[in-house]
Amino acid sequence: MSGKLEYDEPRVVIRGVLADTDVDYVRNFFRRYRSRILDSGRLVVDFRDSPGIDSVTAVVLQGFCNELRRAGVRVSFENTPRSVMEIFESLSKFESAASDFKNRVSLGETLEFIGRSWYEMASTVAGLGRFLLETLGAFLQVLLTPMKIRWHMILYYMEESGYKAVPIVATLNWLLGVVLGYQAGYQMRIFGAENFMPTLLAYSITWEIGPMLAAVLVAGRSGSAYAAEIGTMKVREEVDALRVMGFDIFNYLVVPKMMALLFVMPFLVLLANISGVLGGMVSGMMFLDLPAGTFVSKLGGAVIPLDILWGMLKSVVYAVIISTVGSYMGMRVRGGASAVGRATTAAVVMSIFMVIFADAMLSLLFVHIRPGLSF
Repeated sequence: MSGKLEYDEPRVVIRGVLADTDVDYVRNFFRRYRSRILDSGRLVVDFRDSPGIDSVTAVVLQGFCNELRRAGVRVSFENTPRSVMEIFESLSKFESAASDFKNRVSLGETLEFIGRSWYEMASTVAGLGRFLLETLGAFLQVLLTPMKIRWHMILYYMEESGYKAVPIVATLNWLLGVVLGYQAGYQMRIFGAENFMPTLLAYSITWEIGPMLAAVLVAGRSGSAYAAEIGTMKVREEVDALRVMGFDIFNYLVVPKMMALLFVMPFLVLLANISGVLGGMVSGMMFLDLPAGTFVSKLGGAVIPLDILWGMLKSVVYAVIISTVGSYMGMRVRGGASAVGRATTAAVVMSIFMVIFADAMLSLLFVHIRPGLSF
């Protein structure tokens, strides 16, 4: 029985008849080689030495093939006897018919799914932590040896992540400033306090909304681009080729992205703050009859330099998060094009989640730093 399946990457050769009694053997075989098949991204099931397969074993084999396809592996069959093809075609018809109905999930399966999800999340966070430490180590090494800095790549990513993000960051923050100014002023006018709208708007924009919206936009644009770029390189085995040639992957692929974001994020946040405040000023002039001079004087009496500087300092943390998460998700890609798409989505979702989490922690710290906010 032990010789009925043989794995010779990327081919699984089947010898003899796979009977119903071989079900456990087939399961254990594919579980043992699952990681290698995922890394290969391709699987060929070869029936050249097999006259047939029993139906129960065929169900197990097809289930593993479908699981691998969903993971992005290209699965194909060769030298398949006609009788085996008929079995697989019948199973495919049953699967398509069953997909129209909702399956009942038992309590045990639900708990298993929850446990597996938590385990995968913990593994991802732990892997991200290790990746961050390696990236910071490579970053410090580059700072100590400036001749190794790849300035042409840093300038390229600065253009892609910073210069090309200016229009959308400025436009969205300006529109948000107009909306916030109008809504806040409308409510304050009921109490005759519309003159306080500039102060409320300035605090909202500079403390939270400007840095947060800039980070979310950069995560959507640049974080996803980093994951897709590195993920595509993983699929094409370019990352492995770079390792074989002796390149430091972190210095070559990750550090330039991080340094580029560290340079451009503070200026994007500053641009977001200015655009949001200008939008609020336009809103006050159009809807509240609030002169620009009065608006500016209110700002000067409320906002201190630390308000602007704090948002720019937070952007440094956001830059590290976005570049690290995007690169890490790209490095985790296994399989084909669909895996790149999933990595891109995961990079954006996790980047935004971690940016919001970091912002919450930094906001608690800001309460004890800014004069006039301590409790």
